[in-house]
Amino acid sequence: MDWWVRLRSHPDQPICHGCLDGLNAQRDGQLQLIAGTWLVRGFHPILVVADMARSVDWYEGAGFEVSTHGDSYGFAHRDKDLTIHLSVATGDEVPGHGSVYIFCQDVDQVAAAWSGAGLTVDGPHDFDHGRREATARDPDGNLLRVGSPLR
Repeated sequence: MDWWVRLRSHPDQPICHGCLDGLNAQRDGQLQLIAGTWLVRGFHPILVVADMARSVDWYEGAGFEVSTHGDSYGFAHRDKDLTIHLSVATGDEVPGHGSVYIFCQDVDQVAAAWSGAGLTVDGPHDFDHGRREATARDPDGNLLRVGSPLR
């Protein structure tokens, strides 16, 4: 299925999401040239876990698509811009001390989906800083905080 975006300045000229991504990449390249320095294009947090199979089950329940590389490393993907690396603790690493903040359009929808999947969710709650947020902890205690603007 193709998805189209209508430009406010030219509503009669829709462009596909792939073309929009291409234009954004061109813009980022130009910004990097103008600034003369490197430009952040994204990031992938790494969360330390104790048991990969247990983490895979939890993140799939939270709506992520999970892929693994052996028993000690995995990736939890959501949409096009979020990838959380899952790494089984080695040596003196302690699982469960990570956290990720996820921006979304509607935190109530995410909290309902997570609760419906059997996850323990705190919130959503409104905050003075203009966001509505909910949190959930994976089986090791890593915190996922999700937020959207107050409406």
